[in-house]
Order: sequence, then C-alpha cells, then structure tokens
Amino acid sequence: MIDMHTHCLPGPLVAELQRRETPPDIDVEPDGSATLGIHTGRIPYSTHFVDTSARLELMDRAGVHTEVLSLPGLFGVDSLAAAEALPLCRLFNDGVAAIAAAHPGRFVGLASLPLADLGQAATEYRRARTELGLAGVILPGDGFVDLATAQTLAPVFDAVAELGGLVFVHPGPLPGDGPNHPARTHADSPLHRRVTVDIQNRLSHVMVTLALTDFLEPWPEVPVQVANLGGSLPAMIERMDLVSEVRRPGEPLPSEVMKRLWVDCSTMGPRAIELAVAVYGADRVMMGTDTPVFGPRTRWEALEAAALPPSERRRIAHDNAADLLASVT
Repeated sequence: MIDMHTHCLPGPLVAELQRRETPPDIDVEPDGSATLGIHTGRIPYSTHFVDTSARLELMDRAGVHTEVLSLPGLFGVDSLAAAEALPLCRLFNDGVAAIAAAHPGRFVGLASLPLADLGQAATEYRRARTELGLAGVILPGDGFVDLATAQTLAPVFDAVAELGGLVFVHPGPLPGDGPNHPARTHADSPLHRRVTVDIQNRLSHVMVTLALTDFLEPWPEVPVQVANLGGSLPAMIERMDLVSEVRRPGEPLPSEVMKRLWVDCSTMGPRAIELAVAVYGADRVMMGTDTPVFGPRTRWEALEAAALPPSERRRIAHDNAADLLASVT
C-alpha cells in the first residue's frame, strides 16, 4: 500500500518548535505528555511524528510500503510571516529529504513553502526539487476557495510546471488568516463543525475552483491531489449536474470535468469511498490515512470494507499512487 496523505516533523524541526513560545510550538508537560500548538488550537503530540523507527514498525503492521510525508498548513508553519516561516520550512524540507534518503522506497517528501512571500516560496521550491529531490509541494486549501485567491498562487504553479512535481492541496490557512476568522468560530458543537463540516466544505470549494474554472489551464501537465476525497463534493455532484442541466444546458457537466484531479481517501469510510469511485473513477482515488493524526489500520479496513472489485481496491491502495509518483520522482 502507498499512503499519499501522511505528516511528519523531522527532528531538527521538532527541536525548533520546542524552543518556540507561541504556535506552532511543542509544549512538554511535567508528566512527559506533549501537545502540538497548531493553527486552531492544540492537539496531542506523539513520537510517531518524529521517530522514524516507530513509524516504520507502524507501517509494517498496517501493510504500508511507502508514505508520502508532508507538513500540513493546519500546523501553521507555512502561513507565518516569511521571516519566521522560511527557516522552519527549510528545516522540514531538509529533514524530510534526509528521511527519504535514509529509507529508499519507504518515504517520499513534499516541500513546505513560506507562502507570505511567493518569490521566496518559488526559490525554496527550486531548492527542494533540484537539491533535495522532493516530489512536489503541499499547499493550503484556503488558497483555492475561489478563483481570485487561487490566482495569487500562480508563481508556485509556474515553478512546479518548470521543475516538475505533485501539488497536494490539504486543509490549511493562508498567511494572515488567524484562528479567530469568522469561518472558524462556532457558538456550539465547535469540534464537528470546525474539524469536519468546515474542512469538508472548504475542500468542496477547492474542487470547484480547480475543476470548474480555468485556473489550471496554464499548467495542464501539473498533477493535483486534493485531500479527503475532495470534501463533500461526491455527495453533491448529482445536484450540481442537475443545476447545470437546467440553468446552463449544453455546458459540460461538473461530473465530467472532475476527473482532471486526484483525491485521497484520508479519514473517510467505505460508503464515502464507494461514492468517490462512482464520481471520480477508481483511477483517480488514492489511499490516504492522515497518519499520525489518525492511524493507518482503520483506513485500510475502510477500503477493504468498500463494495468494490479487488482490481479497483488495488488501484486505490497502490497502483494509482505508484503511477503518479513515478511521473514526478
């Protein structure tokens, strides 16, 4: 199995985060427990973020041969002011490249970029590709909630088009978008509204921007992966098609143009995976687990429980990712 959606914190970055007093930071309690301060609060921190040996043991138990490692925007590093973000991004990029080099075939790294300065971001991507051999870049979902916002990230796509690589769109903020943004505050049920409803809703906007506007037209060769099955879009696509048929007859249906993108099935269950295959096709869905935030075993069990033929499960678990990674590494 190839896991296209996992995260890590290399040792040098962990050391720097432990020195910080404001998020993103790592706070160790007197009892030895630790929390990671991220964009929207604090989450448990475990050694699986940094301990490669423990991670490999977990992968072997779960049947995962290769993990694609990234630093998610939700951790709040790439959205810091450029002077803060660049050193941290470089620590991650150097660290993940070292992990991949030490364990050939087991790990693949994606670059983290200082998004408050897109000139520096493009320069760091060039270093990540040409000097470190990273396979692409992770970008925050909030950068694609509409066409105008996405267009600000054109310099990154120009760099990816020139140098090659995968673009992985993952939930996360843009610089200046703090945790008290109206879109992230709720009077009740904040856990489920923020962690599931808001995230999946914003990823649905990402899919609309990437598939239903002309944003990607200048870079037809750049592969784009969207996390979490592209948000709630598989559940809404039939309504979108109906609205298009009634109000814009003759235009391509949304369901016909979504296949430009790849999605991973991180944190989703068997019914959602079945629906995504029906919408995108089995050749556009890949395994993702969000390890170590969530564990890999339950996600593999979700794919096994999906009512899909073995050939399609094989494509999702391995073949699609293998083909995609072969094209960018």
